[in-house]
Amino acid sequence: MAFQTLDYTQKGTSNWLESILINAIVNRASDIHFEPEKEKFMVRFRVDGVLYLLQNFQKEVQENILSRVKVIAHLDIAEHRIPQDGHFEFAYKDKIYDFRISTAPTIYGEAMVIRIFNRDDALIKLENLGMEPDQLTQIKSLITSPSGIILITGPTGSGKTTLLYSFINYLNKPERNIITIEDPVEYQIGGIRQININESIGLTFAKVLRAMFRQDPDIVMLGEIRDPDSAQMAMQAALTGHLIFSTFHTFNVPSLVVRFLELGITRSIIAESIKGVVSTRLLRKVCPNCREEYAPTEMEKKFLDQSFAGVKFIRGRGCDKCMKGYYGRVGIYEIVPFDEEIKMDIIEKETISNMLNLMKNKRMKDLRQRAIEKIISGETTVEEAIRVIGFPS
Repeated sequence: MAFQTLDYTQKGTSNWLESILINAIVNRASDIHFEPEKEKFMVRFRVDGVLYLLQNFQKEVQENILSRVKVIAHLDIAEHRIPQDGHFEFAYKDKIYDFRISTAPTIYGEAMVIRIFNRDDALIKLENLGMEPDQLTQIKSLITSPSGIILITGPTGSGKTTLLYSFINYLNKPERNIITIEDPVEYQIGGIRQININESIGLTFAKVLRAMFRQDPDIVMLGEIRDPDSAQMAMQAALTGHLIFSTFHTFNVPSLVVRFLELGITRSIIAESIKGVVSTRLLRKVCPNCREEYAPTEMEKKFLDQSFAGVKFIRGRGCDKCMKGYYGRVGIYEIVPFDEEIKMDIIEKETISNMLNLMKNKRMKDLRQRAIEKIISGETTVEEAIRVIGFPS
């Protein structure tokens, strides 16, 4: 897929910016990066989790472009010293896109990132997230628990928010009172009370969470557990009959336990309040238009760990429909329900290695094994799996 080449001198600021936004939407970009360099002004798109250069422009256009974005996002165009956040909406082909703006001062001028939100991208049915049948059954059992905390973990851009919204969308019924506390609210859903955090006026996660439990909720979605106060209140709510969904920035269950201990939560409360943990990652999919079979390298065979007998290795050649052989992404998930053995390991202060061995002995499929399933089915490549989850040590 080739990006459209733009000539700033012919279009002028307003039309040039509109062309950039349309170019990003057409190419399925999730982010637009405006990046000042010493002698140029660089524009990049993030597509399917990877950054691609759109074009380098003359340094002279930098201030005009950034000022134009600031105006439509209601930011202070005279302020260049501190970061600013804003947003604006943009209509294209009968769809409304929400653009979130973030600026940051650099040595060569302000850098700006525009994140693109489309409601259709978030409200994906559970059945369409790429889960294997056994995982779908497991997830539905977890999220229909009467109480407790279900945590989603993973790095930035791994699909945590999409998974959270899919949970909420699945459970959104007239008989349930669902409240979300977000920073910011990314997608509006009918029938749900959604609250925007605003720390500049003291409307913090902890303050809103404290008030929400007087609103008679059945389910609370907390955008992120980020401090001791929100952790304590979320745990307490889970123990008093509420179902809590949230995200947490760790990479496995043992490190999650360690992080909660650092936030002042006791082992017994961690064990009793958490119902399960879902780790998520996104893998780019092989382009259906240019897919081809190829002979794998020894390293690729090693990644599959003897699981490659009879496997047809598939990759994309690269064509005018895709980005270097990939088009779209699919999720892989590691689901760890907190059963009695895991709870006892937490309470009895087992080491990280012992907890990992317990999960391995339970034959829980980790992210690598789920990635291998996607490779065997021809959905993605070993190269992509290694990029996202690394090579096993």
